Amino acid sequence: MVSKLAKRSLKNSKKRSIYKVTKRKNIKKSKKTKRSKKTKRSKRSKKSLKEFCRNKLSNKIRINMKELKSGSKRIKSQSQAIAVSYSQIKKKFPKCSRSLKRKNI
Repeated sequence: MVSKLAKRSLKNSKKRSIYKVTKRKNIKKSKKTKRSKKTKRSKRSKKSLKEFCRNKLSNKIRINMKELKSGSKRIKSQSQAIAVSYSQIKKKFPKCSRSLKRKNI
């Protein structure tokens, strides 16, 4: 995979091969780079998406609870730590907002 900084220094040729362009002493040189094959990501099923979201949520709650116990000024109570965790996960992973909704009884 090519990093964001390296993308700027890449150029494509007509034969669909990628060259990395380097500049030293005001002389441009290009080297052929290996191209990684892009694989399609399979869509997560509903069950695995729920597991993924719950796993991320539990890790985030654990982190925020540690922050609470360490005497952070940002978080005041356990219920606030849980609420903050929910909002952080929903912001970072928008697809998780559906699976983390409360069910009406």
